[in-house]
Amino acid sequence: MDMTKECVYEGCDQPRGRAHGLCNAHYIRKSRGKPMSPPVRSMHATDAERYWSKVDKSGECWVWTGATLRQYGIFRLDGRNHVAHRLAYMWSNGPIPDGAEVDHMCFSRDCVNPKHLRLLSHQENGQNRSSANTNSKSGIRGVYWAEGRKGWMAAASVKENIFRMGPFATSDEAEKAIVAWRRKHMPVSMNDQRKAV
Repeated sequence: MDMTKECVYEGCDQPRGRAHGLCNAHYIRKSRGKPMSPPVRSMHATDAERYWSKVDKSGECWVWTGATLRQYGIFRLDGRNHVAHRLAYMWSNGPIPDGAEVDHMCFSRDCVNPKHLRLLSHQENGQNRSSANTNSKSGIRGVYWAEGRKGWMAAASVKENIFRMGPFATSDEAEKAIVAWRRKHMPVSMNDQRKAV
């Protein structure tokens, strides 16, 4: 049998396997009823080739299309799993210092575009939020109704200190106050820096 010929699946450059003129990967996909179109990993690909084959660069965010955990990309390298956006940052900018976290300025956890990533401390990373907590009744980050004060309150925390303002007559007033406070005291908060006060 001639194993030097390529797989008959269009666009695949892997050597043919033992059946139907397909490479082993495409034969297994076909026999299990799996989609045939995703690229087949080359056994001789470099780590960078394997990594970037799992990235969709068609938009501003470079979207990780491989395995994920809590919406963060996961990539197997040197026998262990790594978080994909941290690898993208390291390959582009060098080592990540101890205690630093890689923050997504675009707020897309599956983005691995190095231009969308920056280093922050854990505290700063927590300050750069895209929206309110999922259990927020107001739907506005840092704004809540205080029944005892019969008004809208605004609150933010830095380290172990909690800063409260209010009461305000409307949730819009409370939001304007907390956004202005965060713009001054949380300069890494991208959404607050973009909002008009």
